[in-house]
Amino acid sequence: ADDVRDVRPETYNWHFVDIPLRAKRYDARLDCRPSPRGDCVVAELDRLENELRCAPTEALKRDALRFAVHFVADVHQPLHTVRDQRGGNAIEVEVRIDEARCVRNCRTTDFRTNFHALWDETLIRATTWSWGAYVRRLEHGWLRSPEARGVDGGTPEQWATETHAAARQVWRMLPADRVVDDAYYENALPILDRQLGLAGLRLARFLNE
Repeated sequence: ADDVRDVRPETYNWHFVDIPLRAKRYDARLDCRPSPRGDCVVAELDRLENELRCAPTEALKRDALRFAVHFVADVHQPLHTVRDQRGGNAIEVEVRIDEARCVRNCRTTDFRTNFHALWDETLIRATTWSWGAYVRRLEHGWLRSPEARGVDGGTPEQWATETHAAARQVWRMLPADRVVDDAYYENALPILDRQLGLAGLRLARFLNE
């Protein structure tokens, strides 16, 4: 989905939904307006549910599968549900994480990035050195918790509203000096685990159904 954004500009807005930070829930009329760059991830996931079942060719079904895997993940990344400051892309942060768990290919201390990228990648790579290692972490951690039971249902609209609540929380946690340190990392890690776990469970059910 990232690779085709430039050649298929109508897909650009499908990666996120622009909900104002002050809002408490998704409003389709305000947050998912049609445009030449697409509408939003919520609407696209609703369409993909039908396309995965009923697309007229196998090529279109494969395309729908690629988008579904990507966009179910995107709608669970907190800053993909925030309009303010371009979803945090316009907020520069300094990363000073010294207690990270990563042991290979790490870049976790004393560098600058933006708030959105911090949640897209930096916090994950500060925790494990590979995606597979993070899966194992979740399988032995959050996915075994009582909180993980029965949370794989819901609709894309409900997922977006729930993720936006997490976004409001992580936004409030950001220090005024915009230095992301060990304290921020430790507070963010349970939210990070939960959002990744939710995305995996809900993607599995989405595809099964």
